[in-house]
Amino acid sequence: MPTITSISAQKRPGRYNIFLDGQYAFPVSETTLIQFMLAKGMVVDEKLEAAIKAAEVDAAANSLALDFLSHQMRTVAEVRRRLKKEELPESAIAPVIERLVDLNYLDDAKFARAFLHDNALMGSRGPKLVASALAQKGVPQPLIQAAIAEVPEADWATVATRVAEKAARQTQRKPLNDRRQKIRLALMQKGFDQDQSSAALAGLDLTRDTALEATTLEAAAAKQWRLKRRYEGYDRRNRVRQALFRQGFELDAIDAAVAALEEADANA
Repeated sequence: MPTITSISAQKRPGRYNIFLDGQYAFPVSETTLIQFMLAKGMVVDEKLEAAIKAAEVDAAANSLALDFLSHQMRTVAEVRRRLKKEELPESAIAPVIERLVDLNYLDDAKFARAFLHDNALMGSRGPKLVASALAQKGVPQPLIQAAIAEVPEADWATVATRVAEKAARQTQRKPLNDRRQKIRLALMQKGFDQDQSSAALAGLDLTRDTALEATTLEAAAAKQWRLKRRYEGYDRRNRVRQALFRQGFELDAIDAAVAALEEADANA
């Protein structure tokens, strides 16, 4: 019968090599070494060797899962995906998941609440985007909806204001109408509904910078006038007006700018 003739430590802490009848046989962790009380002179038949190797797979799954959890909170699905990535069998994954859940190291409901708490403090996701992010992490829908329902509307308003203020800073050189549209779009893209977006937008102190808009319109109008030079008369004027209107400029201001360009051309 195969007999352990020596046990040597690997360079990796907590890992050992087992030699049977003078030949290297398999590696084990310190946990497995202790669990099976492996020692020199011990007989290792096929059944015991299979049990040792199975224990090693379980130990590897447990160690990998704990290391994955040591960096940040994870969902059950994330841990399961990580273990599957290492091609560990379900027979090793399932017990590890169950044990971690029993020890409260894995708790999808707690994860969802923590995710929402962090979002309220410094995030930028509205309810729809939060729900999508949690679903991608594998949190079950009932837990997602329960966690979202617990969030006070004031917290969503805080996040929406954060998003709106950022969009306002990024669009401060835009015409006021265009600016409002872009801020609203930014809010909708972040997962806020119509009412939440409108409330955040209404809370901003947006004022029209007449001088800046005039300068911006003058440059935009001159550009569009050049781009539409292959058209003539009403067709050219109308195409320029439409392009400038889509950019958020006021119609009266657009008409004045186009008239000035047309007059400049006539006097050239």
